[in-house]
Amino acid sequence: MFFVPFAICGLKRLSSLKLEGQCIQGLHSSIGEIVGLTSLSLKGCHQLRKLPDSIGKLRSLLILNLFDTGITELPDSIGDLKKLEKMNLGFTKIMELRNSIGGLESLLELHLWGTEITELPASIGFLKRLECLVLAEMPTTINQLSHLRELRLGDNRKLEKLPELPATLKHLYFVAETVLGTRGQTSSKWMGESPKGEEWSLSTDITWPPQLWSLRISCDDPRSLTRLPFSLCRLELGDVKSPIEQPFFSNLRYLRYMSELTLFRCWSREIEFELLASLQNLTVAECELLVRLSGLSSLGKLKELKVWNCSQLVEIQDLGEVKSLMELLIKSCSTIKMLQDLSKLRKLQILRLFHCESLQGLPDIPKTCHPYVHRCPMLGESVDNYKACEECRNSDMDVDGA
Repeated sequence: MFFVPFAICGLKRLSSLKLEGQCIQGLHSSIGEIVGLTSLSLKGCHQLRKLPDSIGKLRSLLILNLFDTGITELPDSIGDLKKLEKMNLGFTKIMELRNSIGGLESLLELHLWGTEITELPASIGFLKRLECLVLAEMPTTINQLSHLRELRLGDNRKLEKLPELPATLKHLYFVAETVLGTRGQTSSKWMGESPKGEEWSLSTDITWPPQLWSLRISCDDPRSLTRLPFSLCRLELGDVKSPIEQPFFSNLRYLRYMSELTLFRCWSREIEFELLASLQNLTVAECELLVRLSGLSSLGKLKELKVWNCSQLVEIQDLGEVKSLMELLIKSCSTIKMLQDLSKLRKLQILRLFHCESLQGLPDIPKTCHPYVHRCPMLGESVDNYKACEECRNSDMDVDGA
């Protein structure tokens, strides 16, 4: 199929049209006659290069998905889609947006990830309802989006200063390096070791949105995460190449609402938790150099602990003292041999131990706790363990789909 046939375009009452992964080179201009169309998906149509001007006649359209197509530009008539709420242009060939995009007065979500778009047109300020924006780099005009609630960005390692962000922003996800500090030497020289003070110049003039609720950030040194807003509830921190030490946790101490902390791909050999009185959910993942977790007894409200893909982890100290713990997951930690006695954890309901090849025995647990054990050779298997292991379920799906 090279062009969508006229017969389809004549279905005026059609509400949803999905032509994903088809060998389509173009849409017939009569596409605009499907006046009842609310959803159009051309995802994966790699040979599709352009949309007809008549696309603007789809006045009922709510969703337009052009993800991973060969589209190089949008027609000016795109601005006539006054009811459009979601538009996905991810991984298209589009390099810039036309000013006509400002006409999308109902747009709530705009996905530009995987494109060459680095700046937004001046008309972006007219998108008063836009709540979610996903793109590769931080645009300097981002503060014009006065109602933006969620901003997801890619690698911004060349960004020298964080621009003013919308005050309404609640969810922020981005990769940073120079925006939080300037590294004076190659990071590989001090992975897992304390960098010398003169080798790191930290940025202290970052102004975070006052309503920020969730922050996911990758940065070399967490010491630059200062003056975070009091509203912060969830922090995901990754790709940290310097040790995570007490000053970092001191910066988080005043965040009385912060209940979730995730540390991923961090290069510390030991992480000692302190001062996080409000923390309820803790995840430590993909920390390849991590040998020891400690200080857990100070986390008086911790309900859920997940530790996975930490291949050198050998010890989790104070685990048996976390009296508030309700759920524990340890997965793909191949060198850990023993866990502390958990029998005092009266609130513990679920224990999941997956893919821990060196674990020598199941710890003592409360009678009310249900253990799920899978792929731990010295512990045997428990009932329903396979369904609980997402890694194995995904592996089977890959085999079935092959």
